[in-house]
Order: sequence, then C-alpha cells, then structure tokens
Amino acid sequence: MLAADLINELPRAECRPANACAASQRADGAAIRVPSPSRLTWILELPHQGRFDSTITTLSDAPVRFRVGVADARTYEVLAQVTLTKAAGAKPLDVDLSPYAGWKWSLFYHPDRIAWRLILSADAVEGIAGVGVWGAPRVMTTPSGEAEYQQRLRQMTALVN
Repeated sequence: MLAADLINELPRAECRPANACAASQRADGAAIRVPSPSRLTWILELPHQGRFDSTITTLSDAPVRFRVGVADARTYEVLAQVTLTKAAGAKPLDVDLSPYAGWKWSLFYHPDRIAWRLILSADAVEGIAGVGVWGAPRVMTTPSGEAEYQQRLRQMTALVN
C-alpha cells in the first residue's frame, strides 16, 4: 500500500541545487528529473514495514550514482547505492525502511516519534555531470503498516492542534 507519494510531496522537499529538481510525466509514469550532483530531502515519519520504491535511470551519457539514505539530527546512513549508465536502462530500486519505524528496545531510541530525513542523491561519477531520473518514487507499506501509520499521523495531528 502507498504510504507517501514523493512526487506529490515534491513541493515540501528540499532540493539541492535549488530549483533543479522537476517532476515530469513519462510514458512509464510520473518521475523526478534531477541533475547530478543533486540531493532531494523529505522530512517525514515512516510507516511500520516501510519500503522505498522507485525506478532509476539516467538520460545522459555520463554515469550517475543513485543513493538512498536516512538521517536524523545526528546520523546519516546510506541504505542503498547503485551506479547506472544510459546503456544499462531503467532499474528497479527497493529499499527496506522498516528499521526506522516501530518499537525498538532502548531508553532513548523512539523511531515512531522521529521525523526522518529521507534523502535521495544523484552523484556525478568521476566529476562528470549527468541527468538522473527517479521514476515514481514512493514509500510503500503493508495493509497493517498503513493502518498503524494513519492512526499515528492522526494522533500527531491531534497533539499539534
């Protein structure tokens, strides 16, 4: 089930360089086109059993390294990285986000209370700029994860109001 459509959330994302990230409609669906190097960051709570899902490709002759990472106020973790060339074509990218939601045994670590930074980076390989495409980037979850996620979002909204 869809928990967050990152194309719809693009206006809330931080894009570096500024104004370089653009949503577009392709024959295979909606996508975000970015230069390399670039970085897109969304701040959001993540659902239980969450997964990041996208199709990645490059439109340039230069290879592009795609990275998916998660950060909080103290740390940044690279969860996946793939380097693609134009000849390789489009590739699916599926990343497990489940460690960033749910209950974990700790005195201080409360992942359900953290608004994580989900970071999508497109890196220029060997300093050669290129163009990357994140096709239909989204956060997915299971039906039970979606129910819990919606309940948690309602509770957080009620606390704020």
